[in-house]
Order: sequence, then C-alpha cells, then structure tokens
Amino acid sequence: MATDEQRVAEELAAPPVDHPADTHQPASRGHAHFPAFDGLRAIAAGAVLLHHAGFQTGYGPNRRFGELLAHGDAGVSIFFLISGFLLYRPFVAAHLEGRRTQRADRFWWRRILRIFPAYWVAVLVIYVAFGFAQGALHSARDVFTYFGLFQIYDPRRFFNGVNQAWSLSTEISFYLFLPFYAWAIRRIAGRLAGRVSRLRVEVIGLVVLYATSVVWRVAWFVYDPYWQRFDVHRPQNLFPAPHAALATQYWLPSFLDLFAMGMGLALISAWIVHRRVVPRAIAAIGRHPGWCWAAAGVTYWMVCFGVGLPRDLTPLTGSQAMVRQLLYGLTALFLLLPAVFGPQDRGLVRRFLCWGPVAYLGLVSYGVYLWHEAWIAQVFKWFGYTVFDAPLIPVVIFGAALTILTASASYYLIERPVLRLKDRTPWGGRRVAGPAPATPAP
Repeated sequence: MATDEQRVAEELAAPPVDHPADTHQPASRGHAHFPAFDGLRAIAAGAVLLHHAGFQTGYGPNRRFGELLAHGDAGVSIFFLISGFLLYRPFVAAHLEGRRTQRADRFWWRRILRIFPAYWVAVLVIYVAFGFAQGALHSARDVFTYFGLFQIYDPRRFFNGVNQAWSLSTEISFYLFLPFYAWAIRRIAGRLAGRVSRLRVEVIGLVVLYATSVVWRVAWFVYDPYWQRFDVHRPQNLFPAPHAALATQYWLPSFLDLFAMGMGLALISAWIVHRRVVPRAIAAIGRHPGWCWAAAGVTYWMVCFGVGLPRDLTPLTGSQAMVRQLLYGLTALFLLLPAVFGPQDRGLVRRFLCWGPVAYLGLVSYGVYLWHEAWIAQVFKWFGYTVFDAPLIPVVIFGAALTILTASASYYLIERPVLRLKDRTPWGGRRVAGPAPATPAP
C-alpha cells in the first residue's frame, strides 16, 4: 500500500517547466509548476474570440446552437479563476508554511509589466491604424481613462476604446486588492494563533469574499433594477450607464466570487504540499480529469440552453445574472481542476492542454485578447460584410489568423522582453507604500 509521501509525489508530479511552448520564458524563482495553464488560457482566449465573432456575424444571437458562441464570454471567468489561483498561491503557501511572503511593491511591479506595456501599444496602434470602434482620444481625460484602464468607472466611456479591456480594469483592481487581503489574513491568523488554525482563517476569509460578492450584486440589483428601463432596440439608452450596471458588470466586488474560487484552489493545493497528504477526493479528481471536463460541459450546456438566458443585447435581470455567473464559475472551476491536481503529464486532458499548438496559443493569449476585436472588425471592412449578417467561418479563420500573428509579435517584441525586468524594480531595494510582509505566525 502506498505511503502518504508516495501518494503526494504521484499526485503532485509535474514536468519541470510551466510553459511548454516557451521553456525559457522569464519566471519567478522557486515557484510551483503548473504546465497545463497555458492550455487553459488558450481555451479562455479562444472562447472570447468565438464569442465576439459570433456576435458580430449574427450567428450567436440568431442561428441554431448560436448559444454556444453567445456565452463564450465565460472565457473571462476562466481568466479570473486562473488569476485567483496563480497569484494567491505564493501568498497562501507562505502563510501556511509560516514564512515571509513576497513584497507588495514587487508584486505590483510585476503586474504592471505584465499588463500595461502590451496594452498601451495595442491602444495606440488600434487607434491610429484601425480607429476605435466607439470613442476616441479627444481629450486629456480620454487619454487618462483609456491608458489607465479606468473606463469601467466612467458612465460615458465604459464601452469605448478597446472595449474588451474592461476585464483588465477588473484584474487591475484585484491586483491592488490581493496583497492587502493576504496581509489582513496573516494578521488575523496571528492574533488568533492557538485558538484558530491558519487553514481555518483562510477558509473563512474566502467564504467572506464569496459572500461579499453575492451581497454586493444583490444590493445593487435591489437598489436599481436598471434592466427594466432598457430597450434593446434603442441602444442609446446605455449612455450614460447606470452606476448599478457598472457596479454589477465591471467592478471588482461583483467578481470576488470567481477570484475566490481560484484562490480556494490555491489554498487546497498549497495545503496538500504543506501537509504532504492528498485527501481521497482530491486524489480521485487527479485520476479522472475527463470527468471534470464532462462536468464543465454540463454546466456550460446548462448556461447555454437550460436557464433561458438571452443571447442578444438584452440586459440580464438580477436573477439571470446571478445564475449565469454561478454556472460560468462552475464551468471554469471544473476546467481548472485537472491542471491543478494530479500528475500533470498523464491523461488525455492534460496532454491536450500541454500540446504544442494549444500551449502556444495560451502563451500569446494576452495578445489574442487585446487584438481580436480589432482584426474581426477589419475583416468585416475588407470583405464588405454587414454586422449581424455575415458568414461565421471566414470571419473566424481570417480574424483568428491575423490575431495570432499580431499576438505573437506582441509576445516576442513586447511582453517577453519586458518580463525580464520584473525582478529589477526602478526603486531597487526601497519599499513603496503598501502592506508590509507579515511576521510569520507562531
């Protein structure tokens, strides 16, 4: 019978690289390896691209099985769970092991390098070469809003510029929030040492985050049921946007439940490594990745066909939005499970996620996310297609090909070189304002 140590070694086995398509990508020293995550990013980016192509061609809103494309924005939920997992795992691992965590200023510096340089280039090129789909850089406020990723807080600019970048604004909010949250959890656990375990404090904290997100959305829905006064045939009613719509569709508290799900996976993963014991349920998940993806298929099928959600511009009611987010979150969670638990070089699912073409698409997925809508719009112009009445396949083929080429250039010319600066902050050893690393709890 296998010992606990043997079981842990088997369940946590992983190849020695994180990025199968770029084994020399700059990476943090001493971090855990999760090689299948590039494949997950590929799925998320591909889903969002198909979602927008389906909407622009009219296939998503009007054609048979168009629901499968109309709800491809579930890819954003996958990105949020990935961020919650990968970014929180170093914090929670350090907490459980009683060692000092990474400095907040260095964490933020790395996030700035990851998001802003490639985004700034995309905004400039899309503005100069393509022209914004809506809005433009007419004033200093426009420049500040779009280049600073503040558009989700502006009732008149929230949908302008690179409109899919709203999720980057939400991600930036999460990056600012996470070190403070990790610091607060460590302080609380330190004060309760001897009475409440670190693990229990972490679990309670995640439950509070999830509940906060639910309460936040319900409160805004009750305060202003904005969908009741929206007419899908008069889209000008969107501007200016009700603050309730911004708060529930874009602001961080509305997505803390999704981030918390990823953070929960990080907690379980770090706890297993810390205790060196794999619970039977987690071991079963690791042995049966196909069942996890089957569950993801069921939840996605439900959100597409089982709960009566609209697939056009009609805003969701409060209850519809709550159900959709729950199902999106579960779909993302089931997709992530095989990439977190179990031997990462075994099983068809993991081989697919680490397969060269899929891993490469995930590697350049940030560029895919930034550029795909601009190229889809350009394909429409070149071929003379009419919005909501265009063939899906040519738009996807040409749009995806041009997007992947541009995303590859973005990765190798901008993202990869910039990431080499992540361990060299401009202020050297000087700390910036922010939560100081907590002293290890006894």
